[in-house]
Amino acid sequence: MTLDYLIPILKIILFDLVLSGDNAVVIGLAAHRLPPAQRKKAMFWGCGLAIVMRIGLTFVVFYLLMIPGLRFFGAVLLAWIACKLMQEEGQAAADPHAAPTSMLKAIQRIAMADLIMSLDNVLAIASASDSNPWLIFLGLILSISMLLALSAVITEMMSRYRWIAYAGAAVLAWAAADMMAEDLETFFAAGYVSGFPAFPHWGKWALRVFLVTLCLTINWWLPQSKQSPQPVVDDKTDDGRATADAQLERIAEQ
Repeated sequence: MTLDYLIPILKIILFDLVLSGDNAVVIGLAAHRLPPAQRKKAMFWGCGLAIVMRIGLTFVVFYLLMIPGLRFFGAVLLAWIACKLMQEEGQAAADPHAAPTSMLKAIQRIAMADLIMSLDNVLAIASASDSNPWLIFLGLILSISMLLALSAVITEMMSRYRWIAYAGAAVLAWAAADMMAEDLETFFAAGYVSGFPAFPHWGKWALRVFLVTLCLTINWWLPQSKQSPQPVVDDKTDDGRATADAQLERIAEQ
């Protein structure tokens, strides 16, 4: 009886170690630009929301897989998140005094991206647990615990070394390309495209190169609009007095 539970638990731990890396990268990218006092809060609440969604996803995952195009749509969202994070990285590099990401935005991105990328993790846990609800629950707790520990390290590294954030965005874009390719392989295998019995192998590499390049170069061809900062005028200077006098004159004329 002990081995009946021990072997599935060991499988779940192994799957979590292998599959939690890209999810931890998401959390690191979303949280590393927050002030240090808010990073742990964003990670806690983002992962907490992810736990709730993972539990729901675990029990409906097999039905969701029957919906054609769902994985492809999730991959598009994931690529969009990676591009938005790269835009914020570019803005921070151009203006070191730019406002950091808000905690609410970081929590939303953590939860959304984790949900999109957790499909393989949930499938692995469901298969390793033999549909035992207690083992499924244990697997989810273990996966989130490992995710928090790993993401804390990645977040700290990204806040110190900017190039790691770019590497992380490339990992997200790569994962999105693989998700798209998997859905397209199913689409081709079902015979929806006449004359093409299978999705070509080079197609997966083409998607990877395209999305990674798109993500890493988005600041070059789609820069975020910037508002020119308004100069701060000191009332104690001559320019400040002149500006104040001019404003008073305009008010008097009105």
